[in-house]
Amino acid sequence: MIRLFIIIIIWSCISTIGNTSDIIMRNKAGTTLNPVQLFKDSTYEYPTGKSFLAGHLFEIIGETKKEYEDDSQNQKFKWYHVKTPAGETGWLYGDGLAIMVKESSIPAHLKHFHKQKFSFDNGFENATVWIAAINGRDNFHKQDYLNPPYAEKYLVITNHNNRSAQINIGGVNARGTYELADAHLSDATGDGISDFILQINSKMIGKSVENRNLVIHSFQAGSLKKIFEESLNLTYDNDLPSPALYKHVEVSEKIIRVAYPDYIDCKNYQQTYDTQSINPEMERCMEYVTYTFQWNEGLDLYQPIYETSQTPILARIKYVGLTLLEKPDLYSRRYKRLDPNADLIVIKHYERKANTGQQKHILTYFLVQAPTGEQGYILADKVNFQQMEHAALLEKYYSHPPVDKTYWNASQSFVTIRSLRDTSVSHK
Repeated sequence: MIRLFIIIIIWSCISTIGNTSDIIMRNKAGTTLNPVQLFKDSTYEYPTGKSFLAGHLFEIIGETKKEYEDDSQNQKFKWYHVKTPAGETGWLYGDGLAIMVKESSIPAHLKHFHKQKFSFDNGFENATVWIAAINGRDNFHKQDYLNPPYAEKYLVITNHNNRSAQINIGGVNARGTYELADAHLSDATGDGISDFILQINSKMIGKSVENRNLVIHSFQAGSLKKIFEESLNLTYDNDLPSPALYKHVEVSEKIIRVAYPDYIDCKNYQQTYDTQSINPEMERCMEYVTYTFQWNEGLDLYQPIYETSQTPILARIKYVGLTLLEKPDLYSRRYKRLDPNADLIVIKHYERKANTGQQKHILTYFLVQAPTGEQGYILADKVNFQQMEHAALLEKYYSHPPVDKTYWNASQSFVTIRSLRDTSVSHK
């Protein structure tokens, strides 16, 4: 009898595990994002008295056709008919329930996560990863067709006990959109457990600049935590993109290094060189900025390991026979022939608009200092940058400077992951 009882318990556990996987594989899964109450029907009038914490898995067995108003948030969502893994049924309002998305709408860089098994730690050794979303509307108008859509997208990790952890990876609202652009599973903290290294891109309504954020989420003591976030954007004037566009970030085991050429108001220039100020609206001084974070295991966070470094930017001329100009003007006096093998200090970026017939274009110059200590100007497209991750990008920019910086962009990745292992052991 005792043996039979034990067999029943084991079978019950196996059935629960099977139900969890089955619910996800049949596209019927939903998970709570915050504590929720279960109701007898699709209204708030008849609570069942049962409540569930965030991260609870449900099977979705139905939904309302219409969206209903949430008075507290001035938004509209559907109600969902759900079943718990224990077999209880009821209704949940959609503002706190992320529903599995259709596979046809999952972008290519997320398909290798969706409905896959991964191993993490502390109860998530045998977890299933899937993509879910909340969908509704902001309730600004009486006519629904005038109300803008509201959505949140999540990367969900569900273990064999029906417990889920989730990461917000995208969404749309009245202010703009944000979306996961890149995702990696790598052991950044060096604890033998893979971390989620994500790049989230966003764009605000009325803004032309695309914002990029690097975010790292890690399982720490059985909980999924955000352990690092860095805005990658580099702006110039009036929120326009800098010629360097974005910070370069290198992630290696326990170390994150950030580097970028900075374009700053010359009154904030940290180097000792004369900036020869002409017109603050047309010039920016240039420095190479680096800083580094190290993972602190005791505090479970990344900490700066030294103060921000600001050093001169180095370059060499591309052609033999170039000379320094006294002023940023092609008709200015030439007075110093430059040695093509010499390292030049790039002090300042200076630009002005010019016309060639009916066409407008931008002329850009660098104020540089030669090894002999002499300073002068040189056309910006005549130099190669040295020892800098942004060298190729800046040479592309200065070969044809855009009249409108709004249109300056690049598809390249500015995040590098060095020698990190994926220890999650993914498998179907």
